[in-house]
Amino acid sequence: ELSMVPSRPMVSPTLSSPLGGSGAAPLEKDYHSLEYRLTHGHWRIFNSKSVFGNKVGESDASVLVFDKKSNVKAPPKLGKSKTYSMFDLIKYETQQLMGLIHPRILHMEHNLEETKDYFSFATEQIFGNLESIVSDDSLDRLEIKLGVLQIIDGMSYLHNSAKMLHGNLTPDAIYVTATKTWKIGGFSFAVNAKEPNCYPCYPWTKKLPPCLQPDLDFLAPENLAQGQTTVTSAADVFSLGVLICWIYAGGKRLIDAKNNLETYHIIVGQLDAALQCISNELGPNLKDSMAKVLSLDVEQRPTVQLLSLIKHFDDPCLSALRQLDDIAQVFDPSQKSHFLSQTLNAAIPHISETVWFNRVLPRFNEQLLELPEMYYSITKPLFHILEHCESHNIHKMKPWIRKLMEATTHNKLLRAFILENMSALFRRLSDEFVEDKCLDVIILSLKSEDTSLQTVHGLIIIQNLQSSAVRGLPHVAEYLPISFIIKKLLPTIMTLPPFLHENVPRQLDLLAALSALSDRCDVANIPQLFICISLCNSHHPVVVHAKSRIVQRLVMRDPNRLKDAQLFCIHLLNPLVTGLACKDLATFTCAHFDDILSSVRILLDVLEQRRYEMEDRVEHKQSNHHLGLNRLGNRRVSMSSTNLPRVMISAARPSFSSDSRKMSFLSADGRLEDRGSRRESRDSRGSLESDMSIRIGNGSDISDDSCFSSHSAKGRRQSWLDGYGHSVSLEQNTNGFLETTSRNLGDRNSMKQRNARASERRARTRSPNAELDPHREQPPARPNSFTNLGHNIVLTYRNLLYKDHT
Repeated sequence: ELSMVPSRPMVSPTLSSPLGGSGAAPLEKDYHSLEYRLTHGHWRIFNSKSVFGNKVGESDASVLVFDKKSNVKAPPKLGKSKTYSMFDLIKYETQQLMGLIHPRILHMEHNLEETKDYFSFATEQIFGNLESIVSDDSLDRLEIKLGVLQIIDGMSYLHNSAKMLHGNLTPDAIYVTATKTWKIGGFSFAVNAKEPNCYPCYPWTKKLPPCLQPDLDFLAPENLAQGQTTVTSAADVFSLGVLICWIYAGGKRLIDAKNNLETYHIIVGQLDAALQCISNELGPNLKDSMAKVLSLDVEQRPTVQLLSLIKHFDDPCLSALRQLDDIAQVFDPSQKSHFLSQTLNAAIPHISETVWFNRVLPRFNEQLLELPEMYYSITKPLFHILEHCESHNIHKMKPWIRKLMEATTHNKLLRAFILENMSALFRRLSDEFVEDKCLDVIILSLKSEDTSLQTVHGLIIIQNLQSSAVRGLPHVAEYLPISFIIKKLLPTIMTLPPFLHENVPRQLDLLAALSALSDRCDVANIPQLFICISLCNSHHPVVVHAKSRIVQRLVMRDPNRLKDAQLFCIHLLNPLVTGLACKDLATFTCAHFDDILSSVRILLDVLEQRRYEMEDRVEHKQSNHHLGLNRLGNRRVSMSSTNLPRVMISAARPSFSSDSRKMSFLSADGRLEDRGSRRESRDSRGSLESDMSIRIGNGSDISDDSCFSSHSAKGRRQSWLDGYGHSVSLEQNTNGFLETTSRNLGDRNSMKQRNARASERRARTRSPNAELDPHREQPPARPNSFTNLGHNIVLTYRNLLYKDHT
């Protein structure tokens, strides 16, 4: 008979801080540090610490307290019912709750205790009130779907396994736990089945206070039919439908009868119109289902388990979150690992950030924190969250990332993954402990010569940690401390010859890493980098091309670092020249060949400039000429790594056609182009990179014509440094081999002397003039060593004739 007595909350208690009163504190022997959390129904809920802990000796729990001063009794005129009160409902509710064990039912940790002032019992930690959570605009729709499905799961358990009718499924009967799981409580009016799917029901009456009866607004119509003594589980389905509508409508009641039976019957007769008012919130699929769930015809209502199969809940992300909620119930490690690394990882990008931190991470903390064997499986979801979450949420990722870094010592697959995705840790996390661990992992992996063989998801994975470390270096080079690069990283790379021996892919990976590291090396450290480049000694065309790109990157970033001519000739120029002679180069694309050839020419120009500097220094010691004249005779020019000019590079070759020269242009955007009748190689594709252009400068405003000096020879290869020297002012001063002192040019005689000496030097090192295009008008070519005699004779005759005239 106690199940007749309703359970409705009365006026909210006024106590809002730790319990007062002279009696003993509720459950003081087992729970302490009570802190008021919220009021839910007729219970005040306190956060507390339990002495029954796991690791630290205590755990979080919630203590629910009912103040006996808030008791409500039935009116005396009801006869036997006068003994009914809130006390009876509370005792019955906790008795029912204690016998129900299910993930969707509120877990009771401590039985009901009664003191002079209170009734109290303890449960798992409760986070909040369903009403306040549903009315919060920030609640994601996916979270709402998940919560509703959790209620459906709990109701399915009650009907099919526990053979119980809840009888009062209202917002006050739903608890939201600390893990944001929606769980069912409030069993004050639950009844067990007398026969299969047949439950007793009791009339709702005006004679009892509303707080001692089920909530009329959520009650099924058949409970109020005249002479009705039993109902089926369809009564709970109706209550569930009203609750779902309340949730999707943001806390607005579909039926608001205000405890008036006449009003209730009127509204129930117009439920179709009421559903239409909230159709936008429900959506078309859910609205059609709710029309059946709220039907006055009991036979048309679907069962609870069928309700979970409607199209509204057919969502891969929702399915993944449901499986994550139940991950603790999966006992097969391979099945659990496959779900985390495949199914969940595929769903994570389509789940909102709110759900990441409200659902996913709490499940990881709850179920996987103490399972190191699952760490590798959750790295992909965790790194995706870290990569894409808002900056104010990044700190929530630190505990997990630190756990992963600590586990890399023993888990080689985890270490390999982190090596290849380490850039996210440097860019996003800003954690010194993690960064130090990353540096240790890099060195440890580069020194590791073993190849790990592990089984993941039934597949055998062969993982070489050295390869993972090398492939990850280009992505983190800009974040590595320079002291670490010079003192630890480059010396460790020097130990890799066995790893690189005759393995082209590995050598390409290392060259990509060294290319990125070259940006961090200065003049003092660049020799160490050159030696590391020489470790990649394969003559395969793609390796040669990769080295040529390193040359271009060095020049583009800071050409002043190429001070040691002997060193870069041995480690850079020599491999490129040897590569050009390789037989496999015949299968190389035109763009690749042009790339390598241009890099060779650049190095030759740098080498030539070095030679002229040396000669200038010798001449400076031996000459008594004015300093300004010496400086004007110097071919050193200033080259800015951020504003390299458009230059012409011509290579002399035998004349087989009207156009006897092969012309290469480095355009303003840094792309190597062919002019005239040269072959077109723009569409060529290489095996290393799709874009084979040479990017060694950001552009120049200098036109093509500015690259032609009236004092230049058109029939031989012109130095790109020399071309630049004629197109910019000599009023620049830089350090290193490109230094030029600014001087005021006194008169044209000094310039002529300078050009004459420069011409004589170039004539000793350049190839003869090739035949020019007869159809193209060109400025007169400067005489080279083969035409000097004829040139002088012409000048002599001209002077003699001029004197005769005069």
